[in-house]
Amino acid sequence: MKQYVWTRAATVCAAAALTVAGTTGAAIAAEAPSAPVVTSQEYPDDDNWHDGVGSYGTFLIDSASDDVVSYRYSWLGGSTRTLTASEPGAPVSLRWMPETEGVTYLQAQAVNAEGAISAGTTYYVRVQDGRAAVTHWDPDDQSGAVTGSGVTLGASGPSGTGVASAAAFDGTDEAYAALDLSVDSAQNFSVDAWVRPDALSADSTAVTQAGFALGTSTGPADAPVWSFTLPTADGGTARLTGGAPEQGEWAHLVGVYDAEQDTARLYVDGELAGTAESVTAAGGTGTLRIGADGNSGHWQGLLTDVNVWDRVFVPEEITATATRKAQRLGYWDLETAPDGKSPAYAGGEPLTLAGDASLHAATDDCAWNPDCTPVQYPLVGNADLLLDGDGDYATTPTALTPTDAGFSVAAHVRLDEAAATRDMTVLSQPGEHTDLVTLRYVAASQTWQAVVAHEDRADAPTTTVSAPLGSSSSAGEQFLAVVYDEKTDELRLYVDYNYAADTASVTGADTWTPTGDLQIGRTLTADGDTDHLAGEVDEIHSYAGVVSSTQLSSLRLGGTDS
Repeated sequence: MKQYVWTRAATVCAAAALTVAGTTGAAIAAEAPSAPVVTSQEYPDDDNWHDGVGSYGTFLIDSASDDVVSYRYSWLGGSTRTLTASEPGAPVSLRWMPETEGVTYLQAQAVNAEGAISAGTTYYVRVQDGRAAVTHWDPDDQSGAVTGSGVTLGASGPSGTGVASAAAFDGTDEAYAALDLSVDSAQNFSVDAWVRPDALSADSTAVTQAGFALGTSTGPADAPVWSFTLPTADGGTARLTGGAPEQGEWAHLVGVYDAEQDTARLYVDGELAGTAESVTAAGGTGTLRIGADGNSGHWQGLLTDVNVWDRVFVPEEITATATRKAQRLGYWDLETAPDGKSPAYAGGEPLTLAGDASLHAATDDCAWNPDCTPVQYPLVGNADLLLDGDGDYATTPTALTPTDAGFSVAAHVRLDEAAATRDMTVLSQPGEHTDLVTLRYVAASQTWQAVVAHEDRADAPTTTVSAPLGSSSSAGEQFLAVVYDEKTDELRLYVDYNYAADTASVTGADTWTPTGDLQIGRTLTADGDTDHLAGEVDEIHSYAGVVSSTQLSSLRLGGTDS
């Protein structure tokens, strides 16, 4: 069922409140008032779709009876609330803003001075998607912007989004884009932008206008924090802050001002980072400036996809806009391997089997033969990759290449119990001097480990996460996944149902582009290969970016996430 967020409900003017707890015997005896009539200019009940998500509307509720003192109402059959009339027989008005598109309904009843309650009125509202942004700017659609010489086009936008390009701002006086903006920031408005600082400053402006600024400001210990700033009508300033900018990393910023609620909000990467209430914005109109505030707060880094709305940009929209989807690099189901190559699906090169590696596809007749000898079935489907631990492995040129959002890799694994007394590698992704990531079994502690190097050098610092060998089977049959999340600065290891089995901070570390083929069942070293896996591997998935928990659940159950 679609959900809606309630805003303030106001009567025409104040009066003594009447609380209606229910229908009493006296209420039944009294003559019931006429059922109310509901009207709305913004959201008429006329079988048509109307604006829209993030836009307020007024609903007038009136009864023909002159003794009505209050009205009971509810939305979608939810909790009942009461509005009090300014005087007997006067109508009341309700302000409401939908947060999702779809059909909903308002139910209302009139209550007279004796407590008698009228029959109910149901008023249907058909809400369409929110209005598009009044102003949009990106390097491919500059909307008539005047751009300074300190802006260079041609950079890439944040991966995993629909934003393909970005512009580089060099931090000088000429690093700006300016365009007309018709929105009055004393009224409801919202602004968002994708931003990537290439130099950290406590006072950098990404987007500004007379009535607001979105960028960075000074936080605790003089460190930069994301900020949304509003001059207020009393001559002061409302400044909302939250989140820590990181050099070279994209962030999605949203500032929202709800003039009906006198509330301002800052969202960072889809999450609410700061709220200020009882804010009356001074507002303003005029030029929208991107990358500079006309003073010293020039932006040094990338900017793209700037939007300004004359409405509230609601949380569901913000989350959808800020979400960066993982991009599949390769998927190998290991069901077949013609000519020793297991084909990739949905992208990627084949996985080439080496040594004595083979596909294991066991069958038995136990379904109808009570005297059968059961065999061990493949992990998923009809076959999986069988490795004997004595030089077997598989490789593919489709490297596990991270984006600026991170990377993810997953596989189903079953160890050979007889070989579980030594260390074994499930997969590894070599660079020129070290492995970007290694997923392995450590015999001494009977744990799974994911190790990520921070740089491509032999003595690079690493981050390790570990999880105990699961108990789903004595042979260690497990679903394993490694996720490197640049946004949250976390390295996560997932084992079967344990989400997350282990997590470690990688703050200050960045992923890097590896070289060489993805290795299945071994680790390459300067002296050759080592830690060969004895067991089975199946359903290998690799992604640039971060897979969601829903995707992980699907992969664990043998889904293809296609």
